[in-house]
Amino acid sequence: MMRFLSVLMASLLSAKLHHLMLMMLVLTISTSINAAEDCSTDYCDTVLDDGYLMLRYKLNEPENTITMEVTYEGDAWVGLAFSDSNEYMAGSTAVMASSEASPQKYRLIDSIFPESSAFEVMPPEEQTLVDDSCELIDGQTVLKFTTQLLADETPFAISLGENNLLWAYGRTPTIGYHSNRSPFTLNLAKAVVEEEDNVDTLGTVIPTVSPDEVALKVGDDVCITGYIMDSYCIGLGHFLDNDNSVTLREPEEHSFHCLLDVPVCYNSGFNVLGEKDPQTGLHCLGYRIDDTEAVLTAGRAAGSNVKSDTHFACDTCSGGASAAVAGYRATVKGTVKELGDGTKSVTGQPLLTNIQMLDTSVVCENPAPKTVCLSADDVEQAPAPVSEPEQEPESDPVVWLSPPEETEESEPEPCSLDFCVSITNSYSLAYTVNGDGTITMEATYDGNGWIGIGFSELGMMVGSDAIIGSTEVGIPQKYRMTAASLDTDTSIQLMPPEEQTLTDATVEYKDGQTVMKFTKIMKEPNQIEIGMGNNIMLGAHGSFPTIGYHTKKSAFSINLSSGAAEEKAIPFMSAWLAHGIIAFIAWGVLVPTAVQSAIMRSLFKGPTWFKLHQYINGTAMALTVVVFAIGVAITNKEGAAHFENSHERMGLAIFILATLQVLDGVKRPHAPASGEEKTLSRKAWEIGHRLGGVALLACTFWQMDSGIKLFAAKFNGVGTSQEKGVVIGYWVWIGFVVTMLVIGGVYFKFLKSKSKDVDQKNDDSSVQGEKEQEDIEADA
Repeated sequence: MMRFLSVLMASLLSAKLHHLMLMMLVLTISTSINAAEDCSTDYCDTVLDDGYLMLRYKLNEPENTITMEVTYEGDAWVGLAFSDSNEYMAGSTAVMASSEASPQKYRLIDSIFPESSAFEVMPPEEQTLVDDSCELIDGQTVLKFTTQLLADETPFAISLGENNLLWAYGRTPTIGYHSNRSPFTLNLAKAVVEEEDNVDTLGTVIPTVSPDEVALKVGDDVCITGYIMDSYCIGLGHFLDNDNSVTLREPEEHSFHCLLDVPVCYNSGFNVLGEKDPQTGLHCLGYRIDDTEAVLTAGRAAGSNVKSDTHFACDTCSGGASAAVAGYRATVKGTVKELGDGTKSVTGQPLLTNIQMLDTSVVCENPAPKTVCLSADDVEQAPAPVSEPEQEPESDPVVWLSPPEETEESEPEPCSLDFCVSITNSYSLAYTVNGDGTITMEATYDGNGWIGIGFSELGMMVGSDAIIGSTEVGIPQKYRMTAASLDTDTSIQLMPPEEQTLTDATVEYKDGQTVMKFTKIMKEPNQIEIGMGNNIMLGAHGSFPTIGYHTKKSAFSINLSSGAAEEKAIPFMSAWLAHGIIAFIAWGVLVPTAVQSAIMRSLFKGPTWFKLHQYINGTAMALTVVVFAIGVAITNKEGAAHFENSHERMGLAIFILATLQVLDGVKRPHAPASGEEKTLSRKAWEIGHRLGGVALLACTFWQMDSGIKLFAAKFNGVGTSQEKGVVIGYWVWIGFVVTMLVIGGVYFKFLKSKSKDVDQKNDDSSVQGEKEQEDIEADA
């Protein structure tokens, strides 16, 4: 009933009917809801526009005061302002507080920087709040205060009838410029009910935004402030770089890196999300944006390119350390180009064109109509995408935008062709081998996304042939899989027209499923042959129709004559794991230890430090040869091209430089005898040798991080907690290693030496140790 009341009142406002007519409607309809909305005996609640703020208030009739309580989902400053205009903060008065700052009354002067010029604390005689507090309770900031309810006009007048208010909050507990704010109207008109004991009904919230029943037409101008989200992460259910997240529940945690750096994300298209639904805690789906370039330009200018403790750095962003690393919000203005396909998914939302990307400080004069909000029935418990075999579901719910209609167990559907095989719990394959050397196949995915079936010799995607279809592209087509990359521009290649020989090829979305069907020649030139015996195939799908990086893939072996199929482990996983582990031992442990032995040589007597440095580096070089050999051999077995990506090219460069560094050490100029001056060539060699070592370490540190990410991409681990855990552990170790090298260098170079004589003595000892070792080698 209250929802109906809000709809009617908002409609009357938008139609600009006389204020008196609105008040008559409030007085009339409120008689049927008086018991639930009596704000003089209990608190009245309302969720403010963006879903992060809850306002509760209670009229204290004998004292003629009002108690207000504002709750924000997070630890940040919050404020409630009272205005004459319902639009501007400047000129209004406000109550602001945080867990670090007690509630006080402020005058808002202007929306400018610095904050010290934007507002001022009201003088002590005007600080009339009572029972005021602001606490952080269970992750929520709760501001509470009581103030006088006034009928006359004062600088802080709250009266019966309509009151123009504004809410705002920041990102931190330090009061400053707001992270978000919006005006709203609070009607404290007192409705006297005559039929039922004259109970007073107080408190009706009049929204300043039209509700979801408001009609939207092609050509309408729309303005909306909200979080910007890519379609891929919406369909995936969690952020690509954080599998413990829920996309629509916590868009403030969506990193600029995930949104703007990763091709599979930004190529899927952008959306501006609507407000948060208080019933589900999920943001409404909002509006699609048809200008990807405008979002990229504005977002990259707003995002930080500095890595934080919680999020990856945005490599393409230009903002500094003070810019945001996550939660890109913007005010978006545009014109409705199309209304969507009517489904409760991204494609069902209105599409905006003529896009203007503006700062959130720009307030929409006529905010956009509310869009589709997912109901509780649309929120399913489901596991985050992980490598097969399936693991137990995560505890957090993941949103499936196109869930299966039936949740109860039902009889299996009859097979549409001769054989049916269930590949995963959401992907199945049916096929019939025809008598003319062709095979008819039907792949089904439980959802609205792209779908693919690959034919492989080794079970690897790279080097395989694939047939991929989506309702967005149209008919299924044949592709060659060229690289294991998140970027589809480099990972797949469309076969030329003369090789597009599929017949009866269709793809459609019906009854909650994407179904791709085609007939293919089993033996074709320059393509992987399909035989009647065992065949290695790959199944993959995405969570939305735009072809991109897969949400899930699986390798399996299938015998076409019997229909028997079994999951096939992706080959060479152990070899690539060994490749990475050996590289880490060589360059993450041994080489830093060898460097440290040289830095701390004053602790050793004679040639001991030199032997350690020499033997440890020699072992690391031997392991580097093994690592390089494994990489080349497995790449060759996979049938992929060599040195195609940055990791492979860097590996080649490191191998060459490391070999030169070792040879440079072997052919070094002789160390001078005790008391002799170093030759110019010796001095030059020492500088070059040290700089080369530092450069090699820096390159290998980057290389190992790149290898972790490539391994995750190759074996279904992108964005998983395992990948993040390995990356964090790796960089913690590297941080420790670098710290020890720096501390050792500073200590033994500057602090341990008490005088130049001691310095010279240590240096002579070190050189003598090297000289002794050279003599031993010469004698041998």
